[in-house]
Amino acid sequence: MEVIRAKDVWKVYPDGTQALKGVNLSVNRGEFVGVMGPSGSGKSTLLHLIGGLDKPSEGEVFLFKKPISPMGEDELAEFRKRKVAYVFQFYYLLEDFNVLENLLLIAQLLGIKDAKDKALELLEFLRLSHRLNHKPYQLSGGEQQRVAIARALISEPAVILADEPTGNIDWEEGRKIFELFRKLNEEKGITFVVATHNPDLKPFFHRIVNLKDGQVVD
Repeated sequence: MEVIRAKDVWKVYPDGTQALKGVNLSVNRGEFVGVMGPSGSGKSTLLHLIGGLDKPSEGEVFLFKKPISPMGEDELAEFRKRKVAYVFQFYYLLEDFNVLENLLLIAQLLGIKDAKDKALELLEFLRLSHRLNHKPYQLSGGEQQRVAIARALISEPAVILADEPTGNIDWEEGRKIFELFRKLNEEKGITFVVATHNPDLKPFFHRIVNLKDGQVVD
């Protein structure tokens, strides 16, 4: 089943910069897809459009076969709430709250039942049970990224979009993050689309979409 389609997508910014130029992309349920290319090639822009964080200048993005451009902000937020989650290069954790609270606040916003039990289960799975009461500044970069992943997983999404998720951590921690992604993909069937410029990560992907100057290239 196709869960993502970008059809002839263009993104042109007000200053005339063409970030994407007629991109076509299809992703099926259960795939682990890498979007690769140099800095400035349009990777982040494509993920933002796929997730509805921005709208294309031309073309259309379909999530679960529904076009998302016509949706208003409230409708789009409700539509993707329990379907799509994000993991970014920067963790965006709430600094004044501990690890468990960071998860519970998101769960409360999403109306998730049994939120504390789910949060504790996720943190156990992610080897963070010993960090429940720690605040983000007390964690390593890899631990902060795992908290961000737990926050994404609390909604039990069908799709995770990850934008340079290992960009701020060392290679060993990055490898562990990608091993975790593959485990989630294989055991829970979560579809992943991951933007990265790191060629060492190629072996993790089922397939790779290469971007250069805003276009898909062979």
